[in-house]
Amino acid sequence: EKTTCSYSCSNTFFRSGERHGNWNKNAYRSTCFLYHEKKCIICNEDKIVTVHHYNENHNDNRPENLVPLCPTHHQYVHSKYSNLVIDKINEYVNNFTKNIIQWMPL
Repeated sequence: EKTTCSYSCSNTFFRSGERHGNWNKNAYRSTCFLYHEKKCIICNEDKIVTVHHYNENHNDNRPENLVPLCPTHHQYVHSKYSNLVIDKINEYVNNFTKNIIQWMPL
């Protein structure tokens, strides 16, 4: 049985997220941009975006642990300038986590 009705339909159906042929659930960038907009949460840069592991555990690829940042602000987090961005990052993660818990099935 066919999954889609046409080539056009299959292109739409199979091109994103877990249905994409190159999808890798262990790839933290894929996970991040499935759940978060691909832009820095500090400055809205959307051309070059990195992913910060909020709890610093690179094996923890849960969406609530992944924060999209531009390379500059990602570097701030790992430097003596972290105080310039950490409040905004904490607020973002807290809001994201609150929203996920709100929509989780019981």
